[in-house]
Amino acid sequence: MQLIPRILTLPLAIGLASPALMVQAQEKASATGYLEGGYEHDSNVTVDELNTSADESDQAWVFDAGLEGILKPTERLNVTLGYSLSGRRYQNLDEFDQNIHLLSADVSYDFDPVTVGTSYHYSHATLGSDPFLDFRRASVYLGSLLAEDVYLRGSLQDKRKEFDDNDARDAEIKGASLDAFFFFNQAQSHFLIGLDGDREDAEAKAYDNDLFRVRVALVHRFTLAGEENRLRFGWRYEDREYEEVTVTSTDPVLTDPLTGDLTERSSNERADKARILEASWRIGLNEVFSVEPSVSWGQYTSNVDSADYDKTVAGVTLRADF
Repeated sequence: MQLIPRILTLPLAIGLASPALMVQAQEKASATGYLEGGYEHDSNVTVDELNTSADESDQAWVFDAGLEGILKPTERLNVTLGYSLSGRRYQNLDEFDQNIHLLSADVSYDFDPVTVGTSYHYSHATLGSDPFLDFRRASVYLGSLLAEDVYLRGSLQDKRKEFDDNDARDAEIKGASLDAFFFFNQAQSHFLIGLDGDREDAEAKAYDNDLFRVRVALVHRFTLAGEENRLRFGWRYEDREYEEVTVTSTDPVLTDPLTGDLTERSSNERADKARILEASWRIGLNEVFSVEPSVSWGQYTSNVDSADYDKTVAGVTLRADF
């Protein structure tokens, strides 16, 4: 939390003392930031956490801004702190407007050849200008570089969702993930394949679920007209299975003839699947500014009508890095 004041004041004090100390401080502390804004078209505005679809298209102004500070107290110890704010402002469906505040912290130590780390993320989301969702994630991870061009990373996570006005959806989540990065083209390109598994235990049994996810991405960096460019192609598959309990009070089998209370419940399994394709091209304009057109297509299938839909999102953003 004290990183930003320290970064702002430390260079001045050290600079007055010694240029050599200035170089040493820059090696141990650094800060970066970005600002991004743009416009997008969404063919079907949705709130994934609520399985809610507007069944309407709309356009939105989008924005994103963030700061990140890195401290290296020793050569092998790395501390990263970050904050970002992102959001959308729709032209017509303003009840779907959103803001997301994200705070993050990561501490890792390189034991060579294994890096051990822990991280914590907290996000606060608003929907239609009202508080919506608080999300917390704590994780521990191990990473190792193999054969100079393959990096493996595994992690265990403990997560918590808290909805502002829907306590039944509040949940504790235990998760695990494994990522494999394959570098080539002199490390200018890499291929990622990731696997995730979550067990979500919600306040209401109807929202308990098991999630299995596969993530695939290809990233290629290259120089065009003297400026840096980045192409990214991604695919994601999700399989989420619920146990949804349905009670039918008009069924006489469910009613105790002496007390009138329900004595049995009928249940059916809910299953959701998602397939998402993404593509983007970040085009460098100069050392600071870049423009990025992007498009994504998602097919969401479910035996619950509200979670069964398709959507396409296309947009363009202007970004400044500093």
